[in-house]
Amino acid sequence: MADVVAITVNETPQEGRTVAETSVTRPPKRSGVDDRIFAAALDILRSRGPLAVSIEAVSGASGVAKTTIYRRYDNRESLLTAAITSAATAVDFPTGLPARESLRWVLRHARDTIENVVGRGTVAAILLDEDPEFTSLLLGMIRANTRPLRQDLRSRALAGEIRADVDIELAMSMLLGVVVAELIRGRATDDAWVESVLGLLWPAFEA
Repeated sequence: MADVVAITVNETPQEGRTVAETSVTRPPKRSGVDDRIFAAALDILRSRGPLAVSIEAVSGASGVAKTTIYRRYDNRESLLTAAITSAATAVDFPTGLPARESLRWVLRHARDTIENVVGRGTVAAILLDEDPEFTSLLLGMIRANTRPLRQDLRSRALAGEIRADVDIELAMSMLLGVVVAELIRGRATDDAWVESVLGLLWPAFEA
């Protein structure tokens, strides 16, 4: 069981949500310069983790002068927040899928998000909690992006399409955590892997 990793991203309604939780689904308009800055910051983040993201590193990777970056972002923290927010687009969850197909879509979405947006460097930083402020920011993004998926599972449980006693929060942790576990182990998460995981988990959901 040493290889099993679960990220718990419980979504408990709270007053006074953080800016990260409420703003990630609607990123502000940005210029081509911002796109270059964000692309460089996210590339460093994915490969080396949040502590490697600095104004100097982003300037070197993007070709944008440090003075230009500082005119837009006061410090590393504001730059990192803006870069994460830019990557957190609203989830376009497909409707009309059977329950099993819906879970397949969730697994693929989780895989693509963790591999292409989060990256191995970020996963390692979260597990070690190297940057608590960044960890809070990223988990806020995950909560926002998984909200439609949670709502879909809840509605299917009420409709009898999946088991009524399914723990939705635990289910989402499993669907995300299995991707993280495979990244840590260095295993491929291709479509064949998705089908293997789905075959393993579906009996726990099937009504």
